[in-house]
Amino acid sequence: MALFKDPVQFEMAYKQFFSMLVGFAFQYVEDSDTAEDIVQEVFSNLWNQSEDLEVKTNMKSYLFGAVRNACLNHLRHLKVVESHAQATLQPEETDQAGFMEMDELQEKLESALGQLPEKRRQIFELSRFEDKKYHEIAEELDISVKTVETQMSRALKVMREVLGSYLVYLIIFTLIMILEGCRGKI
Repeated sequence: MALFKDPVQFEMAYKQFFSMLVGFAFQYVEDSDTAEDIVQEVFSNLWNQSEDLEVKTNMKSYLFGAVRNACLNHLRHLKVVESHAQATLQPEETDQAGFMEMDELQEKLESALGQLPEKRRQIFELSRFEDKKYHEIAEELDISVKTVETQMSRALKVMREVLGSYLVYLIIFTLIMILEGCRGKI
């Protein structure tokens, strides 16, 4: 049988159950405006589908079940929206954290370079930042290749000690710089 036989019966059910259903919905959604919207939507759907609906329980049970289902659907929808928002925000947060780590790495690198004697720092920078070979550095600075090797070994030891946990980032940073340099030459 149809849930509502006529508009008067619908109006009576609305007046009788609306407040109770809003209170019931509030227990799920914890927001009075949302609870009212859900109950309004349930009644609207019932009115629009009243001729096609077959109800096998009493009206009160049916209405509470419909409101409960609408509340659960609403909560599921909120979780989907929240998941989407988290997925959307996460790359920005990751990028921000990456920038902060790169800033820290830059500070640590500058600190480590500052601990090197002038000539050793110059040799290290020519090797690592200007990508020069040991024999090119030796020629440019008018020193032996063996001196360049020794100074680089000592510089790398200081870098390992100072940078410690940042070495992975430094390696990645160096690789990125090398790859960008290669792209520019292609």
